[in-house]
Amino acid sequence: MSAIDVRPLASVPGEPWRNGGGVTRTLATGSDQWRISLAEVERDGPYSRFEGISRISLVMRGGGVALRDAHATVMLKPFEAVEFDGGPAWNASLIDGPVTVLNVMSARGRYRARVRAIVDRMTVPLNCAAVVVALDSRCSFREDGTGRAGHVESGEVLIVNDVTRPLELNAAKAVAASGEPPRLAVLVTIEPSRIRIND
Repeated sequence: MSAIDVRPLASVPGEPWRNGGGVTRTLATGSDQWRISLAEVERDGPYSRFEGISRISLVMRGGGVALRDAHATVMLKPFEAVEFDGGPAWNASLIDGPVTVLNVMSARGRYRARVRAIVDRMTVPLNCAAVVVALDSRCSFREDGTGRAGHVESGEVLIVNDVTRPLELNAAKAVAASGEPPRLAVLVTIEPSRIRIND
């Protein structure tokens, strides 16, 4: 049986950014190899650099973020998961005010991370770490073979460090204001990469 932990997001301690630009909550980690966190970005400023790290970010609240360095621009739009290199000296500019961003960092070539909105019914793959973030929505879960089932309510997070049995998720959309993207729960999975890239 997988160890399924459902808890309020507010129960996860917030850690202020060194530059004072916001607060982040670490939801799950795999030693120093990967991390899943939820950040409140309150103002423009530099992003921390992480050499050898792949990052995926998804804006769950707010208008978005523009990341720029000397050579490139990465646009983080609402409910669009974007993967980018953690090494450059990115500087963040907020679009229409503060945002809440789901961040996933993993050692390049060692782990494979995926970030997906839970649109319909889906099954979490085996032998991975899984985190469900329900910020403005809810979803149900059921573990195959054990009868364990429940809900991840709005403002909660589900954490499974090792999925050992098929885990089914079912979406429940929250009502969004006209013109905004639908508010959905989001699934993050992290698993060891089958293809190792030499450092």
